[in-house]
Amino acid sequence: MKIIIIILTICTLYYSNTIKNSEHYIIIKKIENIEIREYKELIYASYTPKNIKDRNNSFKNVAGYIFGDNNSKEKIAMTSPVVIKTHNKNEMAFIMPKEYNLNILPKPTNKNISIYKEPKNIKACIKYSGYSNNKVEKQKIEELKEKLKKHNIKHDNNFEVLVYNSPYQFINRKNEITVNIKYKDMNKNNTNKIYLGGGCFWCTEAIFDNVIGVTNVTSGYSGGTIKNPSYKEVSKGLTNHAEVCEISYDIEKIKLKDILKIFFLSHD
Repeated sequence: MKIIIIILTICTLYYSNTIKNSEHYIIIKKIENIEIREYKELIYASYTPKNIKDRNNSFKNVAGYIFGDNNSKEKIAMTSPVVIKTHNKNEMAFIMPKEYNLNILPKPTNKNISIYKEPKNIKACIKYSGYSNNKVEKQKIEELKEKLKKHNIKHDNNFEVLVYNSPYQFINRKNEITVNIKYKDMNKNNTNKIYLGGGCFWCTEAIFDNVIGVTNVTSGYSGGTIKNPSYKEVSKGLTNHAEVCEISYDIEKIKLKDILKIFFLSHD
């Protein structure tokens, strides 16, 4: 475990691009502390260790590909989370940025790197904080299994560990365990949306992320004079956009008036 942390730290410091958090899914339901998510189609670059001793080389191999060890020597932006597929010999995978597809991704020089597409799917997720290790991961996998069994949700037993933070980040660490599930309750007729602007969408998003009945919060921009503005342009007041949040909520669990009460009480 110590060797993996050292390798992760060296590779992360070496890589000059900023790790970007990407939204790869929407939350369609919350059950206790479990999220039911609908994932988009994703492209992975991955390395599957040959044996237990080879696991420490996983990050080094996949990171090498995105650092430029490919046929075009192109540096590919690193996204979070790093995905560890416990069901497949602890395969480690990076999700490719959304601007890429299989046709334009550079080819890996390392023949042990696999590039493949994973179709849309439904997953259950449980979150936990702190540094992840085998003991904690096994505990969380068992907890997720018990919750799914309690609610009669069948899973495919293909559990994955998602790690969002670099090793040198000591506080506010975020990890997740996910698994593909057979989930039939895809009826979204009970979901409404409202768009709210509170000056800063990060603050608004943080408030509503933890509200019972709110199923998803997406930050973005409203109005303005140009398409696809950057955060820097908007924050400098150059585009006349407002920072807003699209808030999806279950009308059976929370009323619109209550969402508005929370909104007006949470900012000046």
